[in-house]
Amino acid sequence: MAVTVAEDPQAYDCGELPPDGGPGWIIDGEVYPTNPKHQVPDELWDMVRIWRACRPRPGRICGMAAGIIPTATHLPEAGGVMDQAAIMMDALDVMDRAWWGLQKEE
Repeated sequence: MAVTVAEDPQAYDCGELPPDGGPGWIIDGEVYPTNPKHQVPDELWDMVRIWRACRPRPGRICGMAAGIIPTATHLPEAGGVMDQAAIMMDALDVMDRAWWGLQKEE
């Protein structure tokens, strides 16, 4: 049976074992016999949720424009960009760069 290629996020939307009965998921050439989604710690999923909440929705303008242009995202903490923890903003930037790197590969 074929290995589930894990490019599609829905490929992980199942239990521990691959739904096609194959040997597992392949990510960057490595085969994972059990669902890699279940190996990600809860605190990392929390960070992904924060990152997704802070990203602009498709087709929306994002940014601070003194109320002229509505912002499409939220920041993790109250206040503006300068009120955020630098480590959190850096982490969001790292995640954005990874996301855009994946988009360029498609």
